[in-house]
Amino acid sequence: MRAAHLPRRDTARLLASIATMAVVLVSILLIGAAVDRDGVTRAAARTIRRPGGQSALVTIASRAGTTAVPDAYLGLSTEYWALPVFERHSSLFEKVLALLHAQGDGPFVLRIGGDSADHTFWDPGARRLPPWVFQLTSAWLRRTATLVRQTGVKLILDLNLITDAPLTAARWAREADLNLPSGSVAGFEVGNEPDIYSRSYWRAETSRTSLFAGVLPHEISPITYGRDFQSYARALSRAAPGVPLLGPALANPYVDVNWIASLLAGPHPGLGAVSAHRYPLSACVSPSSRSYPTIARLLRNRTTTLMAQSLVPAAQLAHRAGLPFRLTELNSVTCGGRPGVSDAFATALWAPDALFELLQAGVDGVNVHVRAGTINAPFALTDGGLDARPFLYGLILFARTLGPDGQLVAVRVDATPGLHLKAWAVRVSPGGLHVLLIDKSAQSANVDLRLPAAGPATVQRLLAPSAASRTGVTLDGQWLGRDGDWYGRPADQIVRPGATGYKVWIRGPSAALLSVRLQPEPPASAAAPRPAEPGAPILVAERVL
Repeated sequence: MRAAHLPRRDTARLLASIATMAVVLVSILLIGAAVDRDGVTRAAARTIRRPGGQSALVTIASRAGTTAVPDAYLGLSTEYWALPVFERHSSLFEKVLALLHAQGDGPFVLRIGGDSADHTFWDPGARRLPPWVFQLTSAWLRRTATLVRQTGVKLILDLNLITDAPLTAARWAREADLNLPSGSVAGFEVGNEPDIYSRSYWRAETSRTSLFAGVLPHEISPITYGRDFQSYARALSRAAPGVPLLGPALANPYVDVNWIASLLAGPHPGLGAVSAHRYPLSACVSPSSRSYPTIARLLRNRTTTLMAQSLVPAAQLAHRAGLPFRLTELNSVTCGGRPGVSDAFATALWAPDALFELLQAGVDGVNVHVRAGTINAPFALTDGGLDARPFLYGLILFARTLGPDGQLVAVRVDATPGLHLKAWAVRVSPGGLHVLLIDKSAQSANVDLRLPAAGPATVQRLLAPSAASRTGVTLDGQWLGRDGDWYGRPADQIVRPGATGYKVWIRGPSAALLSVRLQPEPPASAAAPRPAEPGAPILVAERVL
């Protein structure tokens, strides 16, 4: 039926309907056009304005207690055999480091070791070695030196404690200290997870090379590790004098905290930092285990809280000895991770919460482990470019929450138990406050923020279609392309204070970073900044640990 045959009122209604349908069609086409270079729809990047959800109150007092954020707090860790991969894609790697390096922070620390450390041998003659050995050569040193010069990173090098000996390990340390850029070696770590050493595993690993079987320790205990550490320290003091040592690099610092106590109770020459590793979940255990990785477990607040609390005794032992405590390996799931969990958006919410919980518990530095070729790595560098996984976005959000002269501020959160809302705040110079809200639940939240601030605030959002999403992640409306650059238009939201403070709506699961200027206090009532925790130095022998 044609419109010309309709009454005037019906014609107007039809035209209005057509106009409405046209607007809807154009909107759908515009949203459908919002795709990244891989063709992934970025509908999650749209500004969120919908009301509704649970109520929550976040309060920061004007004189809230603060704790200094240590310099070089966030770093990375990788394996010896991965360095050539990073060097081959050095321009992309440099972009990733820039994204993770907080404004005003100290040098970025890259730890090299892990499982590969006990497979390494310095062998300039390049003689034929067993296939399980990773050969450290002059060519490897040259490529690593190129990467260090280009990125400016400081290195922690993990030494072979299992199949090598102190004198030959010291020769490698000497070559590294002499041939890498001056001052770039921040420390040598003695061993890798000696508390879970298995002689039967290493006998099987070296079964075809009887030469190495003779040097395998029968066992490693807190006492024997202390003796080994002293032997390595004596050799290293001659080979690379002045370079601090780290140890004992424990796999289970909560269960095996007595290893740290034993090491500190005896002579420990050159020890510049106490080190350990932490993975709250494991892909190596049975699915019936409480440590088996699932998205639900990763999103539980107690996963990050208990992980951090378990490290308090180790951190306190280190600080009482006047040493920093550093996690030289951290990730959400060990054994390479579990697909569908380790590469899901849930890791983007876990990462900043975990890093702040660890900082609050007394951890002085963290190196997130990036094992090339595994699903739990936050990113991968390939010939096809950068594969930026959700985990990486969470780390970038954490770095954006920090800033010059960062001070972690005490925050109070009042929310219903079913709303898994976390809030972290950092004061930064000059006169700024960053408040990070993380909603790990499926519920949305109307958050009232009572802050010692004035003026408008900006909000950046970390979004994805769901906690299980592997793609479609955006940070402030943007996403990382294969070239390591940001794509999309920034989607900052401006929030102005009302009579009771600031109001932010946050969709679950997602995160939002609010940045605002602090309200100046009268000089007479200005509180002196709280000093850094005693007994937790960040610099050891002028080298950042």
